[in-house]
Amino acid sequence: MAMSVYAGTTLSEAEKIIAGDYSVFDWRERATYSRVYLGMNPAIRDAENALDNDTDKPVVVALLLKAEKMLVKDRVRRLSAIKSARIIPDEELLKRTGYLFDTEKLIGLPEGIVMRASNGVYIVQCDADQYQCSLRGKRDAFSTNQQVYVGDRVKIQVIDETHGTIAAVMRRKSQYKRRGTQSKRVILIPNLDGLVIVSSVKEPPIWQQMLDKFLVIAEASGIEPLICLNKIDMLENRSEVESIATVYQKIGYRTLHTSATTGEGIEDLKAWMKGKISAFTGLSGVGKSSLLNAIQPNLKLKTNTVNPRRGGRHTTVATQLYNLDFGGFIADTPGLRELNFWDIEARLMDRYFPEINSLRERCTKNLCTHTYEEGCRVEDALKKGDISQSRYESYREFRKSN
Repeated sequence: MAMSVYAGTTLSEAEKIIAGDYSVFDWRERATYSRVYLGMNPAIRDAENALDNDTDKPVVVALLLKAEKMLVKDRVRRLSAIKSARIIPDEELLKRTGYLFDTEKLIGLPEGIVMRASNGVYIVQCDADQYQCSLRGKRDAFSTNQQVYVGDRVKIQVIDETHGTIAAVMRRKSQYKRRGTQSKRVILIPNLDGLVIVSSVKEPPIWQQMLDKFLVIAEASGIEPLICLNKIDMLENRSEVESIATVYQKIGYRTLHTSATTGEGIEDLKAWMKGKISAFTGLSGVGKSSLLNAIQPNLKLKTNTVNPRRGGRHTTVATQLYNLDFGGFIADTPGLRELNFWDIEARLMDRYFPEINSLRERCTKNLCTHTYEEGCRVEDALKKGDISQSRYESYREFRKSN
C-alpha cells in the first residue's frame, strides 16, 4: 500500500527531487536532508532551517512511497522506494497547517503577537488592540493545524472589536525549546530577540553546568543571551562571582550583577531589553519574578521564598508575554529544577560552545570530538588555560549524555 511522507527543503533542492534526483535524502553521505516525516509540521521546521540565503525559498515536498514497508522509522529504506514527488502548493500548506512561507498572500489581514494562550483561547495584540482569538476548524479555508505558542506572530480575521480567529502563523525567526526531565514538557517560545538567563549567586548558589546548558540552548536557537547573576546583595565578598563572570565575558557573553532588593543592575537590564522580545529563564527560586517586578512594578507577579531544603518553588506556571513600558515585550517562563536538551545533536555540540567552535576546524582529525584525539587544538587550548576547565567539563558531559 502506497503512503505519503513529507520533507522540508528549499525550492532549488525540491526541483532536483521532482526531476528524480533523490540524493539529498541519502543520509549515508551526510547530506543536509536525511529525514522525512509522516506529518507536515516537522517538515516546515526543516524547510526554514534549510534556507540560508534570500534568493531561495523554503518549501515542503510530498513524497509518495511505493509501499508503507519502504519506511523505516522516519527514513526511507531505499531511494528507489520513492514513486513520485511534488511540492506542496501554498494554498494547500495554509489549509492543512495554517502556515505560509510566503506571507504576502495574507496581505490585508491584521498581524499581531500571541500574548497568552490557554485551553484553545489566544490573546493576540495587534498594535494597541487586543483580540480574543480561536483557531478555525478543518473545513474552513483558513483552517490551521499548526500549534500556536505565546510569542508567535499570527494573521487574524477580525470578527468584532474584541474577537477574531487566527488565520495563519507567520514564519518564526527563532525557537526557544527546552525539556524538563520530570514533566517531559516542552516549552517553546518563538521569535525571541534575547534570552535573560537568571542565576542566583546564593539561595540557590550558581550552578555553572546548568548555566552552560541554557547557553547551549540559546546558541542552538540563534538567540542572544544575557547572563544575569542575581541576588548579588546577599554576598559580602564578590570575588568568586567576579571570577565566574570573567570566564563568560572572555568568551563574549555579557553578564550583569542584579538585585531586586537594592535595584543594582536594574537600569542596565532595562536598557538591554528595550525594544526586544525577551524571555527570562532559569531554575526555580533564582528570582526571575522578583526581577520582573523590579523592572516593571505594575506586573505584580507572585513571588516565593526559597526553602533551604527543597530549593525553589515555581511561582510562574504558564508562559505569558507582557508589554514593557520602556518598549518591547518580556516573557516569564516557568522555572525548572532539571533541564534536558531538545532537538540538539551530541555530535554538533562543539558548535554551541563559541570557544570550541572557533578552534574545531583547526583540529588535524576530521570529525574530532575534542575528547581524546591527537592534534586536537581544543585540548591544546585547554592546557594553555585559554579554555575554562569548567566549560570544557560541561562540553564533555553534554556530549556524552545527550
